Amino acid sequence: MLGWMSRKEKRQYVWSTKWVRSCSRERPSPDPGALTALLRKRAPQAERIGFETGAMASWLWHELRRVDLPVVCIDARHAHAALSVRMNKSDRNDARGLAELVRVGWYREVKVKSEESQKIRAILIARSRLVAIRRDIENQVRSLIKEYGLLFPRAIGLKFRNQVCELLGEDHQLLGVIAPLLSIHEQICKQQSKFDDEVRQLTKSDETTRRLMTVPGVGVVTALAFRHTIDDPSRFRSASSVGAYLGLTPRRNQSGETDINGKISRWGDRLLRTYLYEAATVLLYRTKKWSSLKAWGMKLANRIGMRKAKVAIARKIAIVLHCIWVDGTSFDWGQAKEA
Repeated sequence: MLGWMSRKEKRQYVWSTKWVRSCSRERPSPDPGALTALLRKRAPQAERIGFETGAMASWLWHELRRVDLPVVCIDARHAHAALSVRMNKSDRNDARGLAELVRVGWYREVKVKSEESQKIRAILIARSRLVAIRRDIENQVRSLIKEYGLLFPRAIGLKFRNQVCELLGEDHQLLGVIAPLLSIHEQICKQQSKFDDEVRQLTKSDETTRRLMTVPGVGVVTALAFRHTIDDPSRFRSASSVGAYLGLTPRRNQSGETDINGKISRWGDRLLRTYLYEAATVLLYRTKKWSSLKAWGMKLANRIGMRKAKVAIARKIAIVLHCIWVDGTSFDWGQAKEA
């Protein structure tokens, strides 16, 4: 593969991790030590080593960085768009294509999160899954006992289990079905409580997260999720880019006389996008104190509708959070103008 290149180009050649598999007759081990040894042997003067995003991309990036290898993580969607024009797909052809992309600089590098942010995001994701499971169990129990004409007001956690037990009593025919669900519900609530305590402690110990919580509608979980999903605010040229990064900006299809603005792209982190939408809902419905942000949101809701306004406010909250993070300030509530 290197025969068509000059000696200078060989020294500046950019390697791809897919080339490791195509160069070896035996399938190489995913162990970073084995990959490092093979790369040191076959490409000792490589200036950049590229690989696509994937499930193990973050782990591989950190491990190869520890041994001072110049690795570059490429957006898989961008790489797929460039490699799809090739007639035949193979590891060797993909490796050549990725290497050419990195060598000419026509690629989009992915910012790999720090190990600390990955750990905290794992906690937030696990907590979110437990909340979803708890909610599903509560809805299922309500549905089962409703068929027998048993209704009770909204409740969660221990209060929910107590109300269900009071309605069923000790001899109801659904008790054998509901009891296992309530047992699982109790264990999930205990584990969720442990995650909640850990999230509060992490938020309390971080000064940046505490300043993010000064924005109305933004609570502990939303602030911590924003802090460790963005990870590094300096990678955005402007605060307005954060909305597009989180998939809160509309898609656009423009060609010639056609110019269509569609729904939001929904790219980026889904969990943080959900939390920002919930923060916008809390700002509009539950926050009583006046602020320029809420006044702007209410005017927008009256003009375009509440549903679209929540998305716009979520995008605005993301921009405000980024500005607070970079400037080292707190939220400015503003002053109401006299009529």
